[in-house]
Amino acid sequence: MLNFEMYASGLMSHAGPIFCVFLAAFLQSITGFGLVMVAAPLLMFFYEPKLTIIIMFFLAGCGNSVQLLLLWKQVHWQRIAELACGALAGIPLGLVIFRQLPGTGLKVVVSIAILFTLVTMELGRKRFEETRKNTILTGVLAGIMAMTTGMAGPPLVLYFAYTSMPQNVFRATCIAYFFFSNTCSLAALWITGVPLGEATGEFVYLLPGLACGIALGYWAFPHMPKQLIRKIIIILLYGTCIYNIKAL
Repeated sequence: MLNFEMYASGLMSHAGPIFCVFLAAFLQSITGFGLVMVAAPLLMFFYEPKLTIIIMFFLAGCGNSVQLLLLWKQVHWQRIAELACGALAGIPLGLVIFRQLPGTGLKVVVSIAILFTLVTMELGRKRFEETRKNTILTGVLAGIMAMTTGMAGPPLVLYFAYTSMPQNVFRATCIAYFFFSNTCSLAALWITGVPLGEATGEFVYLLPGLACGIALGYWAFPHMPKQLIRKIIIILLYGTCIYNIKAL
């Protein structure tokens, strides 16, 4: 009983971060991406940047595993294999950057990476040729970004969003890759001796936001005006990233 009361009290004190995770999980359930891209800059209002990135590995890995169970039949597994080959080369490079950059440096890198992705998505409509070489290169870039900023999404979104891949396959394939990427990133941190205990403790308190966001997103998916939600989230991200950069 005492442990439950302590946990409930902890949930109350984590109301802000829990809402951020809920919002991001809701978005990912609808679009297939956005969990880290939305949650990371918002959580940096509450946590130190490096701790935020590790927390996001736990949250994203957990959320992706649940969604993958529902969507695995729609995954383009050949593309996943090609992306994984690239990611295994990119993650070690990203780990070096993660360990060398100070927390404020990572905060700037995360914000700039998101801003670059948003601007490119809004202004660029270049259609990439979907080839094995391009997919592996995308995996390398996604691996570096995953380890450095916690976000493997931008390279995948910029590549697959403008290929001929159907929307439902794009959504499922992104989720499957994110699960692989987050699992490998956590393993790399653990193997190299990066402490994970504090992030694990915070992850436990943020789980309800993740679960509720995923559940509500899947329920609302057939009924949501996706373009409107996309515009709202983009405005939110622009504002958050610009604030994070200017506040340094």
